[in-house]
Amino acid sequence: MTIIAVPIATYTGWNFRNPSIGQPEELLPLTGSFILFPVTKAAGEAAHDPRPSIEERYGSRERYQALVSGAAAKLAKQRYLLDQDIPTVVERALKIWDEATGGPTSALK
Repeated sequence: MTIIAVPIATYTGWNFRNPSIGQPEELLPLTGSFILFPVTKAAGEAAHDPRPSIEERYGSRERYQALVSGAAAKLAKQRYLLDQDIPTVVERALKIWDEATGGPTSALK
């Protein structure tokens, strides 16, 4: 999956249980988490988040798009994805980028 190959978040296959359903110290398996990377280096430093920011990883939406497109093409070549599905996969990845960063025209600040 391209969102794993070119991530903008940490993904897990589990989630912490909400205290309202009991056993909050136990994990809820197969209900994954999506923990967004900080958008900028400054935001990461302010939050004491040790993960590289989206800004540090990719620099721009255009670079991110190119990397996602390349990852999708590789998956298609390996027959994990149909060529006809590449535009849809790239579009979905860019929607996640836009939601995370504030839109397609936002500068990473």
